[in-house]
This record gives sequence, C-alpha cells and structure tokens, in this order.
Amino acid sequence: MAAELDVSRFYARLGRLHAHFLKHRDGIWQGAGCLSLHRGQMNDDEPYLKSVVLHQYLFGWELPDTILLLTETGDCFVLAAKKKCEFLEAAVGKTPTGSSIIGLTLLTRNKSDGNAENYETLMEAVTAKNGSNGDKKKVGVLMKEWPSEKRESIGGPLVSGWEKSLTGADGLDVSDATPGLSLFMSIKEESELDLMKKSSVLSNKILKHGFIKRIEEVIDSELNVTHTQLSGEIDGIIEDPSKINLKVPKEHVQSCYFPIVQSGGEYDIKISAQSTEKSLKYDIVTVSLGSRYQNYCSNVARTFLVDPPKEVSETYEVLLSMQEECLRAMVPGRPLKSVYATAVNFLKSSEKSFLVRHLPKNLGFSIGLDFRDPNLVLSAKNSIHFRPGMVFTLSVGFAGVPLSGSAKSAANSKSAVKDIKEYGLLISDMVVISENSKSGEVMTKHGKSLTDISYTINDDDDSSDDDDNGKGGAATNGDEEYARKVAKAPDNVVNGKRRSSRLESTNEAIQNAHEGTAERERRQIALMTRKNEERLRELARSARNKGDDGESDKAEELRAYDRTKDYPDSVLPNQVKVDMVNQCVILPICGNPVPFHISTIKNVVLPDPDSATYLRINFYTAGMAVGKDAPANMAKLVQKYAPYASFIREMTFRSLDSHNLTQAFRQISELRKRARQKELRELEEANLVKQAKLVRTKTERVPRLSDLTMRPVFAGRKTQGNLEAHSNGLRFISMRGEIVDIMYPNIKHAIFQPCENEIMVLVHFHLRHPIMLGKKKQQDIQFFTEVIDASQTVDAGRRSMYDPDEMDDEQRERQLRRKLNEAFKEFCRKVENVAKKNGFSLEFDIPYRDLGFNGNPHKEMVFIQPTLNCLVNLTETPFFVVNLSDVDHVHFERVTFMSKAFDIVLINKDFSKQPWRVDMIPNDDKESIQEWLTDMELSYTEGPMNLNWKQIMGTVAGDDRFYMDTEEDEVTKKEAGWSFLRMFGNDEEESDDGDEDDSEFSEGNDQESEESEEEEEQSEFDSESESESDYDADEDLEEQGMDWDDMEREAAAADRQKRKRDDVDDEVDVRAKRRGSRGGAQSRGGAQRRGSAPPPPRRKAAPIKRRRR
Repeated sequence: MAAELDVSRFYARLGRLHAHFLKHRDGIWQGAGCLSLHRGQMNDDEPYLKSVVLHQYLFGWELPDTILLLTETGDCFVLAAKKKCEFLEAAVGKTPTGSSIIGLTLLTRNKSDGNAENYETLMEAVTAKNGSNGDKKKVGVLMKEWPSEKRESIGGPLVSGWEKSLTGADGLDVSDATPGLSLFMSIKEESELDLMKKSSVLSNKILKHGFIKRIEEVIDSELNVTHTQLSGEIDGIIEDPSKINLKVPKEHVQSCYFPIVQSGGEYDIKISAQSTEKSLKYDIVTVSLGSRYQNYCSNVARTFLVDPPKEVSETYEVLLSMQEECLRAMVPGRPLKSVYATAVNFLKSSEKSFLVRHLPKNLGFSIGLDFRDPNLVLSAKNSIHFRPGMVFTLSVGFAGVPLSGSAKSAANSKSAVKDIKEYGLLISDMVVISENSKSGEVMTKHGKSLTDISYTINDDDDSSDDDDNGKGGAATNGDEEYARKVAKAPDNVVNGKRRSSRLESTNEAIQNAHEGTAERERRQIALMTRKNEERLRELARSARNKGDDGESDKAEELRAYDRTKDYPDSVLPNQVKVDMVNQCVILPICGNPVPFHISTIKNVVLPDPDSATYLRINFYTAGMAVGKDAPANMAKLVQKYAPYASFIREMTFRSLDSHNLTQAFRQISELRKRARQKELRELEEANLVKQAKLVRTKTERVPRLSDLTMRPVFAGRKTQGNLEAHSNGLRFISMRGEIVDIMYPNIKHAIFQPCENEIMVLVHFHLRHPIMLGKKKQQDIQFFTEVIDASQTVDAGRRSMYDPDEMDDEQRERQLRRKLNEAFKEFCRKVENVAKKNGFSLEFDIPYRDLGFNGNPHKEMVFIQPTLNCLVNLTETPFFVVNLSDVDHVHFERVTFMSKAFDIVLINKDFSKQPWRVDMIPNDDKESIQEWLTDMELSYTEGPMNLNWKQIMGTVAGDDRFYMDTEEDEVTKKEAGWSFLRMFGNDEEESDDGDEDDSEFSEGNDQESEESEEEEEQSEFDSESESESDYDADEDLEEQGMDWDDMEREAAAADRQKRKRDDVDDEVDVRAKRRGSRGGAQSRGGAQRRGSAPPPPRRKAAPIKRRRR
C-alpha cells in the first residue's frame, strides 16, 4: 500500500473508543464484554456501512475482510491478510504512555489450517474476562452486518469463519454495538469539525455556482431540461469541482447521493427520493445535493419559487420561522425529540396550524463519515441528548400542501403554478452543536430568505385584462369568445372600409391612456379623502403624546458674575475691559464698571481714528429686527422683556489713547466669534444620539469590502479604506487610521446600487440619527468603488469601432462591472445575515431603474430613482434622499400644454420643514411618475404655476382644521387638506351640489328663475359699476314717485341682482384660473397671487343654474 497509517491518530481514536465503551458498557453498549467489529468484503453499493465508517475513522482507509477485536482490558487484535498487516505494522509496540490500550496484536491470515489457530487466539481473548455469575458472555457486533435468516454473511472466508465460531460457541451471546458506536462517532473532534466545515462550504459553492447558475440559464433561455438531466449535471460538478473554478483535488471529493431535483407538483421531501424523467417546470423547484470531502459528508437543500402566489410565499415564511425555532432547540443537554416538538408547537401557535399534518416523520439526522445515522434521527421519540461537537442535517419542510383556487387565480396567467394541485417546500442545512451557543450554528451559509429564492419571470400586465374578460372566475367558453369577436368587429369598419391596424392600435392606446388617467384620478380622490382621515388621527395621537414643550422655549437668564467681588482685579473705573473667561465686556458707566454678556452685543465698530479714538458698541434691542445671526437665547430674552423693559441701543466710548480701545475692539470681536462658533457647534450636536459601542466579531470570519471610497470625506480629503460588518454595526477604517462606526439600529435605509450606466457601484446608508463625521454632522454615509475614471483622456485621432484595443477595454470594463456588482451584492447579503444572526433587522433596497427620471433637485440635472421606501439620487453630491413615509402630499407645478418640463414638490408631514423640490422634469415622465405615486398611495395635485411654499406652509401650519372639510362652526363646507391645490377642483361634487340647489330654486318660482337668468346674462356684459347703478336706481325712484310697497319690491329685486352679479363675477374668476391665467394661483376658495400666502377659506355661495341661448 502506498498510504501510511497515522499512528498517533489511530491510538488516540482507539483509546477514546475504549474509554467510551468502558464508561457506557452497561448502557448503550448493552452490557458487552468485548467488541468484535469486523469488516466484510468490498461493496461499493453500500458505502455507509458502520464497519466501513469505523475503518475510515480509525485507519483512514477501508480494510475489507478484516477482523478487529477490542477487549475490556484494552487488548486490540487484528486478523487480516498479509498486506493489511504490513500496513498496520507501524503501530505495533508504539502504544502511547497513559493510553488505556495495552497493545496491538496482528494476526496474519493462514489458509493452510483455515485460520483455526487465529480463531482460537481470538476466542481466548473473548472468554478471558467476559461475563460473570453464570450469565452468558456477550460480544458486541454490528448486528446489521451480522448474518441472519434474512441476510447472508457479507464477509469473505475469513470473516464468515469467525462469525460461525462465535455463533457455535457455548456460553456466548451477541449484542448490537451499533447504537454505542453511533453515539461515540457522532461527537466530532476539532480536525473532524474542520473537515465538516470544508465539506459544507463545498456543497454550498456547488449549489450557488453550479445549480443556481444553471437553473437561471434554463429559465432565461426557456430550455427543456428533465429533472434527471439537471441532476446529472450537478453530480458531474460534484465529482469535478473545477467546472465551477473550485481548486479542489478530484480524489478528495465524492457525491453523497445522486442530486434530487423536483418540480411540477410532484414533491417527495424524503432523502431517499429520486429525480424523475419529467421536464423541469418553472413553478416551485426543490433541490437536494450532498458532497463528501475526504470522506466527510454534507447536505444542503433549497426551494426556489418562480412567480409564487402570496399563499406559497407566506407558507415559505412560516417554514423559515419554524427552522429558526428548531435551531434554538438544538443546544447541549436537550433531547433530540425536542426539535420535532418545537416545530409542532410553533405551527400550532401560528395562523397555519394545518401544516402540522404536512410535516415529515423526522426533521434531520446526524451526519459525518456516515451520511445518515439511523440511531440519531431528529424524530418525535428519540430521547438521546445533544452534546457539543455533534453535527446534524436539519431538514425542515412540508409535503403535499394543497394549493387553493384563490391562490391560483391570484397568480399570473402565464405562471406554471396554476397547473399544480399541491406543492412541497424543503430547506436543509448543516448544523453544529456548540458548547455555549444559544442555538445551533449553521455551516451552509447560502441565503434562504424569500428575496434570495424567489424569481419573477412573468409580468402582471395581463392581469387586469384577464379579470375583465372573466369576472366571477367563470371560464370563457367558445360561444362567449365568438360573441365578443362579433361585437368588436364593427369597430374596425368605417364607411365600408376596414381601418388600418396601425391606426387602430394607436387609437386604442390613446383610449387606454385616457381611461387610465380617469381611473387614476378617481383613485386619487378616494386616496386623498382617506389620507386626510389618517392625518387627523395621527395629529390627534401626537397631540395626546406631546408633552409640555414650553420648557424648551423659555429663555435662559444671562449671568456673568454672582457679585462684584468676582470682577477681575485689573478693572479700572474709566476703562473698557474684556473678560475672556467669563465671556463678558465690562463697560464704564458714570465711573462704575458694568458687565455686559457677550451675547447682548450685536456688533462693535472702531472708526478710523482722528484726533481721538472712538469705539461704538451696538446691542440687541426691542423694536427692531435682531437678525438671523443673533443668539437664539438672546432673541428669546428680547422677546420676553420687550413689553416692559428699557433697552440700551448703543454706547460710544472716546479716548485720546488708542491702545486700550483698539485692544478692546480686537478682544470683543474675537469673543463674539468664539461665542458664535460655540453656539453653532451646540446646535450641530443638539439632536445627536449617543451610539452604542461597536462589538467586534472575533470568533468567525468578518465580511469585508476593500478599497472603498467614503462620502462625505474627512477634512476635505479623499477618504479610502475598508468596510467591515461586525456583531452590532459596520466599521470603516481609512488608510490614515480614521474610524467611522455605523450601528445597525441607527440605519433607517440601506441601499445597494449596482453599476449599470453609472461610473460607480455603491452602498448607501441613510441614518435615523446623524453622526459626527469630523466636525460636521452627517445623516447620509456612502461607500463606493469607481468602475471607470470619471474623466478619460481622448486622443485627437479617430478610433475605429473595430479597434481591438478599444474592444478589449470595453470587455474588461464589462467584466469589472460584473465582478464588482457581485462582490457588493454578496457583501450586502452577508451583512443582512450577520445583522439577523445578532437580532437586528437590516435589508438592502435596490433602486428601480426602470422607474427613474431626470430632474434637478439641487443645482444640476441628475437621474433620480425610486426604491421601496425612498426617492434617491446617490451618484452626485449633495445626496438626494427623500423618505416616502415622511411625504404628506406631492404637487406638480408648471403643468401646462406649452411647457416641455414640469416641477414636483414633495411636501413634508412636518409643516415646519420646507418641501423638497425636483425641477425640470421632462413631460414624458409625468404619467409614469403619477402612476408610481398612486401605487405608493401618495396623493398628488397639479397646477400651472410655481407657488410661494414658504408662505403656504406657514399658513397651513397655523390652521388647526386643515385636514377637516368644515370651518370652525362645523357647518360651513370647505376643501379638506391639499384639495385646494387641484387645478380643476372636484367637478363631480360641485355638479351634484349644483343640481340639488337648482332643483330647489326652480321649484319655488319658474318665472322668477327665467327673469334672473336674463338679468344675469346682461350683468356679464354690463360695464357700469355698482355705485352708478345704485345712483340710477335712486333717480328712477325720485322721478316715478313710487309708494313704499313698490320701493320694497324694487329694493329686493336690486339686492337679488347684486348677489347674482357677485356670484357670476366669482365664477368668471374661477374660469379664468382654470384657463391658467397669470393673475394668480388657485387657493382654497379664492385667487392668490404669486408670493402671497393663501387667504382663509370663505363660504361657498349656492350656484345658480343658467341656460345658454
């Protein structure tokens, strides 16, 4: 044999086996006095026999047709052929000191006497000290390999002869040593655990780079592949990992079993299942595969969902949660059956308790050199306890779960899920039991969250058509289809000629666009009503939870000295003195030094000296603007004392000696500068929240991204370094040793933006609370890597499109993009797993590039993209990040037929903050943006003009009934919320109200109605003013000499005419505003000019029905 025996390992493992045998002999070893562990002939069909596994454990090789006898005293006998004895000769006489093994005796096979002498030697060792008190002496054997009536001996002449000797001996009995051997070998030593981890990593890599890559190619290319073909391809990768660029020697790798791939509604989640010859279906695909690395087995299984209905996704989420609970039950000291009980209890307490009957009979098994140990199965009755060092395959799943009709109808019409009646789900992972761990440690790290295993290959474009064509779920038969075709046929014929299909499709597209716009408007009206109600409830809750904020608005009294004795010693009666320590200026008034705090000084002026030097000090006073640079506390003090206190406005000092006043001027200026900087620094740090200390990961490999650039930078310099993910946060370490820690709980939104048409790939973190970066507080931190340089040198000469160098550059750039995208994506996945493992919730969003649009949020045009929770531009600085949950309403400005672009204003729910703006958005993107806003349940309005939002927000913030549809009397109607920004108002409601009022008015007096209509039409063209018309009426009264009754009737008619004229004027104004006139912007109930706040709402007069001639 070319191989050599590892003597030290052999004696160490044999000694542990003997110690375990002595310790548990009366228990799991069933009272055996010695162990006869023999191995039969070579058989490749049964690679996991216990004797094969034992030989691989002790010798590192399989020694067929060999007898191993281990006695109670520690004597070890081996009977084998000559070559095998030569292999074991190196261990003879080298028993280590302190070992329980006395010695190793080798017996060479002797064909001349049929091994009679060897059998006699072994029998003497068996009967030496075995049994007592007249009981039969027991020999522990591997009962599954022992010959019986149903099973012939699997050994050769050597082993079968020894089996006959033991069977025919008087006073001897055999017992099963398999349970004891299983328990002993289930506890792995460090070297074994290392091989198990490598084997798990190998299975993980084959799943990720072998199966997943292949199935994505099959789905993308719509190939017809059978389950067995796909399983064969995966098995070939396991046997030769170099196919996926894994540098693993082929002789060290084997397949545990033929991979299992299932789809199409036929699922068997047992490990003994087999792949069928049927074609792969794009519905629910399960895969199980296992690899052996240096004889140590590993197993992994995953379920992949293609266009899954919500019901299937929810069931999968339940399965994931159940696996987490099972992992928590896999701790030392607990029985194996607790895992199954935990799964059952979890399902019974969940909303899907019916899944209990779809559980398999066991949830996994012990694994190692033996792929599946039947004595250590995670069943409902196994009472063996978990011990540190054990490794299990935790295999959770559901089989035969029925798929409801509602789930099928909700699925996409093209989805293959509609064709299955029941489905199965399966997740298997390698789990090691650690000493002090609170749960089992998973060694197969491939992602199994819903986002990792779900694929969407069919869009939902046809869902609405399907619903319209088949309401009520009834299938459309042939007669109905024919009737529908006949009904639609005349639409294509005009004047006996058939219309062009191109024109027909164009008209149909226009009609669909109009219908979509109308439907969107209806949804927006309902959405705005619902939003108003929600905001009212939110404001009511915030008002109840809001404490007494008056303490923060109180002014803090200034105090420089407690008494005059605290003045500096060098103060003189007629000298200006600056106390830099106490931040005050001591000024002489009538020979008495009076201190003034530095925050009371507005500015200080030192004019050019003439015959004397002058120093003028101006103070903050009431009755004039304090200015935006005034200290906040000083502004509060001025406002507090303004009603009853007298203020000093300025003081001027004159001196013939310029030295003192010049020095005082410099010191006062410096002190004001320091006070201002201190206030700004305190303002910066006012809302900072103290972060927890980063807990670094030291027990396992830390996910890391290298050579990153951070934005914003430290102190104006480019900051490069590495980003690491630890237990409770991320740490960035720059090349200069600067450290930035970002805690997981402080991350509000994490965004991963791959490099598609940009020059960089990045991860961006929008924080809940700002952190100090250098001397500034920042709420957005970004880490990126440039794929290409932002600027490239272009030579003067023309380059051909077939230039090989240019083609190579483009190829390298594409490869670099793909490589960086994969690296960043993998890092994000690892960060999510680390955060989840440590009890934090973190998920990376990816921008929807298809929904992006160009706009100007700051001072340049950028590409803005929505994510699941935000609207962002992350490639240019300053970053533009708008949290959609903070947006109350969206208003479109400059929406006219003449403009090529429009602006949008995103109004913050906090009315004290100014809205976000995005200007110069092309008109082509308006429909898609409005559709997206409607899907995100954000209300929007349109208007033809830019509004003065500073004044509008001030007015809205002071309106307590802004979201209510009535005035303070709770009777007078008004527009609720942001409805007053609508360009055309709510036409349906106005028309309904008008019809009701018209009917009541016409019932009263038809003749008077007609006369009022004629008078109204005349009033529209009447150019006389109200004063002139009233004067004319008075003259008519004087000339005709009317009596009192006539005068009252005439006055009543004049009053009616005046009211109607006012109503008409108001209506004309409304029409003018609807035509987009430049006279003002529409507000609630009245016109508003640009630059003015919206006026308070007024009562709406009852409209009067008019007839046109």
